[in-house]
Amino acid sequence: MSHRQDLGPLADIRHIVVLMMENRSFDHMFGYLQTADPPLGVNGLTGTESNTGPDGRTHTVFPFPPGETAFHQAGHPLDDSLDPCHSVECVAVQLAGGNAGFVKSFVEYRRPPAELEGLPMGYYTAEHLPVYDFLARHYCVCDAWHSSVPGDTWPNRLYSLAGRQGPPVAHRFAWLEQFLPARFRSPFRNLPIYDVPCFPRHLRDDDWRWYSHDPATLRAADGNYRHVRSVDRGNFAYVNRREIRLVQQAVDLPFDFGPSFLDDCATGKLPPVSWIDPNFINLRIFDSASNDDHPPSDVRAGQQLVLDIYNALSGSPEWDDTLLVITYDEHGGFYDHVVPPPVEPDGSGYATYGLRVPALVVGPRVRAHVCHELFDHTSLIATILRRFAPDPATAIAGMGPRVARAADLRGVLETGPRESLPDHTHLLDQAIEWHSDLRRGRMATAKSASPVPGGAGHELVPHEFQREFLSFALEMRRKGLPPGKP
Repeated sequence: MSHRQDLGPLADIRHIVVLMMENRSFDHMFGYLQTADPPLGVNGLTGTESNTGPDGRTHTVFPFPPGETAFHQAGHPLDDSLDPCHSVECVAVQLAGGNAGFVKSFVEYRRPPAELEGLPMGYYTAEHLPVYDFLARHYCVCDAWHSSVPGDTWPNRLYSLAGRQGPPVAHRFAWLEQFLPARFRSPFRNLPIYDVPCFPRHLRDDDWRWYSHDPATLRAADGNYRHVRSVDRGNFAYVNRREIRLVQQAVDLPFDFGPSFLDDCATGKLPPVSWIDPNFINLRIFDSASNDDHPPSDVRAGQQLVLDIYNALSGSPEWDDTLLVITYDEHGGFYDHVVPPPVEPDGSGYATYGLRVPALVVGPRVRAHVCHELFDHTSLIATILRRFAPDPATAIAGMGPRVARAADLRGVLETGPRESLPDHTHLLDQAIEWHSDLRRGRMATAKSASPVPGGAGHELVPHEFQREFLSFALEMRRKGLPPGKP
């Protein structure tokens, strides 16, 4: 593959891997780094930031207590009913007065008990997020990476894939609701099925692969990848074939699941572009409900996913020339103190970017530093297409003005790989403990049900995004996507 003369050190990157998690703000996950010991020079939290609630009470930012790795406050597990709102309307309230409306939005939308009104002001620390702390200190943390729009999941995921939004086309399938169990139903106007041209159209088929646990988000975004003719193409694979094999053994399915992301890392067969969807919904009762970090998920499950990906890549023969980007689709209604900057008019109707989200850029060629350059999700498209599209100029022009203006990631790179990289084996030992704790926490006792909502003894109640995604998955199966195909 020929190098592009104008890309600087980006020309030497042979593999870009993207993992996009769910619904956490920068301050909520990385704000602690400003005052940590030792501190990292991020634009984070001083500990004095606050919001005023509707009743006039002041709510100051606060660290979650040790061990509060699930969606907790005051030791009580919280369910989807207390997930902060992050719709366009709610975000407008949160941003009012210079990011002064997070508590107001939460109280007005969720009506929580008085002692929980300050929940959106809570944040995690290194104790809760040891994998992120390790990566932030040894690679690059971006403290000016904003979600693309001040809104919720799908508008932002569409910007990350297509550089723009598009209307849902799910109204065509509204009849399907009658076949869903009542607890899984959601308004079909919100079913996440869109039809916007996404960036893989500008790549060679051999140059990209989408890894997921469920039907891929790309299939939801771009109708080109929902057609029956696209089902058997080699561009879609699972993240971990071993997990899928467990399901196969349980129901005796005769399918050949093919290689997974972990397999491709081990065998040196990663394509130039890999996009990883986390597990948005997991129906296995004794495992964490998901590992995408969407509340009320336990963040240890997300940490284990990130560690699995990093461990697989760092052991790959292709690691020296690989770039891993970890970010989040949007802020999930959690506090961030930075006012989103204005965006040049592009016909979208948005005057600003969205809130800051956690973002890490990892790899042997990445400088260990804090990057203060403005990025948003279209920077992913700009980086991928400028490096790997056969005709980058045409590809970028075809993705619209936001992508054309987006900064790519060349500025975080060195001219060559480092001679030595940090040892992360202590994290692998810790992950074994996480997994055991997560499973134990979901088990019932002789006297009571599991203390975790959704664990043994509780009815599984998916949150709103999971209900939407499950509806999409069922629709994909109806349209001909067979079991054993993501």
